Amino acid sequence: MTAKLNKQKKILLNVLSCSILFSMQNSHAMQAMNDSDMRAVDGQDGIVADVSYGSVGFDQLYWDDKTGSSATANTQDSLRASLTGVKITTANANQSNVTVKMNAGSLANGSKTGLDLDVAANLGTVQADKFTLCKTSDSISTCTNAASFGKLSIQNTANTPITMHMTTADGLFSKTGFSSLDLGIKGLDIGLSQKQDSSTYNALVMNDFNFNFGAKGYMYVDPTEGLVLRTNPVAGSGATDIGYVDFKRDVNGKSGLNLEFMLQPNVASNGTMISANSAKGVIRAGANGRMINGVLQLRGTQDTASTILGVTNGNSIAGDTGLAFRLNGEFTSDRDNLSGVEATSLELGGAGNQTYGLRFANITPLLTRKNIIGTETTSGVALNSDHAGLSMDGIYFNLVNANQITLPTNTALTSTYLGNSVDANKLVNTNDYIQTLSTNNTPYTVLAIRGMNFSALSRRGQFIYTDANGVVSPVSTTTKWGLGLPIYNLNANFAFSPRLSNGSASGDYLVAYNNGVIQKTAISGSERIGFSGSISTQGVSSDGSKSTSIILIDGGANANDNNNPTDYYVGLRNIDMLLNGTGSMGFENGRINVSMPKLLMAMSAQLAAGYLPGAKYKTCPSSSGCYASSDSFTKNYDVLAAIKLRLAGQANFSILPLSLTASDYNSDGTPKEDKNALNFIGLLELDKTQNNSIQLVDPIDGSTMGLDNIVGTVAFDNKIVVNSNNVGFNLGFNFNPNKTAAEVFRVKNIDFYPSVNGTVGSAQRLAELAITGGRLTSEMKITPRDGVF
Repeated sequence: MTAKLNKQKKILLNVLSCSILFSMQNSHAMQAMNDSDMRAVDGQDGIVADVSYGSVGFDQLYWDDKTGSSATANTQDSLRASLTGVKITTANANQSNVTVKMNAGSLANGSKTGLDLDVAANLGTVQADKFTLCKTSDSISTCTNAASFGKLSIQNTANTPITMHMTTADGLFSKTGFSSLDLGIKGLDIGLSQKQDSSTYNALVMNDFNFNFGAKGYMYVDPTEGLVLRTNPVAGSGATDIGYVDFKRDVNGKSGLNLEFMLQPNVASNGTMISANSAKGVIRAGANGRMINGVLQLRGTQDTASTILGVTNGNSIAGDTGLAFRLNGEFTSDRDNLSGVEATSLELGGAGNQTYGLRFANITPLLTRKNIIGTETTSGVALNSDHAGLSMDGIYFNLVNANQITLPTNTALTSTYLGNSVDANKLVNTNDYIQTLSTNNTPYTVLAIRGMNFSALSRRGQFIYTDANGVVSPVSTTTKWGLGLPIYNLNANFAFSPRLSNGSASGDYLVAYNNGVIQKTAISGSERIGFSGSISTQGVSSDGSKSTSIILIDGGANANDNNNPTDYYVGLRNIDMLLNGTGSMGFENGRINVSMPKLLMAMSAQLAAGYLPGAKYKTCPSSSGCYASSDSFTKNYDVLAAIKLRLAGQANFSILPLSLTASDYNSDGTPKEDKNALNFIGLLELDKTQNNSIQLVDPIDGSTMGLDNIVGTVAFDNKIVVNSNNVGFNLGFNFNPNKTAAEVFRVKNIDFYPSVNGTVGSAQRLAELAITGGRLTSEMKITPRDGVF
């Protein structure tokens, strides 16, 4: 039907549209007007709709995905992820649950029409009885009775509406129309409750979830790229406006992106009544401030090349469908001289109230200066003007039922040898990059990350505190120390599947103290998450501009460099790493309990101290240049020793949430020294067939000291402590905790690999070490200070 502009527009309604319309208690649409009329009647144009409900229910919400069949070539299976028994209930039946305001109007020259959309939603409580995975080719009863991840709950306990305000300049999607988006998700509690036995539920709760930001940029749909949101104009589009993303703190000072994980034991009402008030803190992470040069892309996938997860029976495991994401963005810092806007900062610390944490700001790239050879002697060489940032060009989400998936191989690690290449004992091989999910094609949901780079060093750290009312504030002045956690070329697969624990048959255990000794006990019948995780990083790029490192930074003023930061560093750099583990995770007894019958940890890294690449020396040597070269991370000048590590076996451990009593607090409500801690306890049982080794390598000639062929069992009780002005690492190890001959901790070969004319020779066995029992404890505190000690 065609409607003329000078007549009132008619609307065709189908049955569903009528039902939605009649469910609205208060909705109206204004009569069509021309632009002059709309300017004259300010505030009354557009459409306003209010929706109220007492409760809304769905039998099932699901997503179907295709995956390559493990049984038949050139065939795909259809898998389903479903939420069953979904119910939405309002906290106040007398208030509007959803309010939508929509206006449309043209630009001043009348050439283009834009949209102004304002949405406010008070969802109340959203609950799902089961979260399952299954093959849709199976019977309905099979899917209905499939194992569950647990019960899912989303609660808006603060009764703060979720808000969205979007304005566009050229329709809804346009490569040239500069748009704005303000999204306010604040104070949500998201919980996953798992059944431990017939009457006990425990939950992992994401408390006070914030996703609160304002952004300007471009939003469009492309046949190849999919849905794209970007801050900067597309090349060749003719658009010139440049946007940004501002993550905004809430009224309590928590980050615009706030991820706060807690554990709640004994959840009431059959696992549905999650409550942060009775939950105990695990960890909180956050991001805040302005980010620039950002791109977010969402599209479908068709893995015809079978490159994402590998192949099963000749079929692509990822299949013809799935979701792919791309996320890139750069951080702002002090160098941007922002006025009235907070630069990017990151936070990490305890979850919940009355906890300490750390805030990291002034985030910059690894290189202090670019294109420095190292022979320069002139002053005033420009600092690196690049921004630090996050680049995730490949994020894939699929449902699969293959028994194995693959991770891209890091050739730098597979070409590294334990000892020497003569004995051909490689640190890892290509088979270590294959993950075993199951033996019976169990459905899994897989998140795959490819080529992630996190090029960021924080040059300013600060201790923060969350008080009893949830307000976050600094407890120390900003200082000139920092932390560097750059990551280069990270690849990862995370696979999850719901199942029930099955005791020793599946390697499902709980660990706890028994008469002062950490021991494991088999667990059966509880809901658990089956998982397989694999993470790989690359140590350093060929030009030294990117690295995977864990380093502390001294940013005190350098009088020899116009008081720019000195940029000393110390720590582990150039980390080539592979972590690979398969097992299950559950929340029994209000803890995070992890069982991994198969675990591999392999690493090659350098322990180093010196100047960051491109930094100017505090004192210039008389015989050479005044700067550390920009590619210094590719050289061994700063290296104290290289480290090679391979440990394989099985591990069972628990993460204990923060659980303090009244006596653990000071009179002002702050935790006493060393009480604000993240605690891990567990058992590591080394596989005697895996040649477990820890080796130290001389950086000059390659001579190596090796603790080779390590076997035995070690119990551990470790804590990471954050106080008001320091960070502590409390380590405790108990060798052969059960005092059995089979579990004696032994280094069967203490070897020396001598270097002769630059060639590392075969192992020379020096001794053997056996520890039949006993404890080893260590406590270390790091107290950052700008001045003298």
